[in-house]
Amino acid sequence: MSDDVNDVGGSGYSLEDLSAYLDRGRTPRIPAIERNAECQALLASMERMGRLSREIVDEQASEPLAESWYDGIMREVMREFRAGRDIPLARAEDGTELVVTEGALYELIRTVGDEVPGVLVGRVRLDQAEAAAPLDVRVTVSVLFGHPMEQTVERMRQGIRDAIQRHGDLRVGRVDVTVGDVHLEGEDEG
Repeated sequence: MSDDVNDVGGSGYSLEDLSAYLDRGRTPRIPAIERNAECQALLASMERMGRLSREIVDEQASEPLAESWYDGIMREVMREFRAGRDIPLARAEDGTELVVTEGALYELIRTVGDEVPGVLVGRVRLDQAEAAAPLDVRVTVSVLFGHPMEQTVERMRQGIRDAIQRHGDLRVGRVDVTVGDVHLEGEDEG
């Protein structure tokens, strides 16, 4: 295992520790986890994944899932929610720089998806050619069958743009939202 997996966000806790903490209902409270943004983003993602996987298992109970299914999802979650590179927000006159991590932006974008009815967020990609350049966002989503795709995608696109500018004070360039799948009512987490 890499050091990132053994020490999520500098909290002193591993992915396995976070999983056990979540399984215990986050009790007793561990301040080092509760105050760590990367740990919080990872826990939120694990909760979301847990809800979705329970729904899939309930729906397809007659077909056993391969062990690699869970491992693949956890690899993607860890890849996205490692803090990643720092993205500059502002620089003070004394040279102090305020930054946001890629992981925090991934979670912000996933939260926007949670607020758009009928949307499940898949892959999220952030691109910024250089520190002063606008941030480009690429998101793949699944839309609930029957929801108008054009309006749903536009709501997601605008929600991402607004959330990043409001919370991150970043210049946002392109926001590409691709519908990669359509899901049925029972598959929606909300």
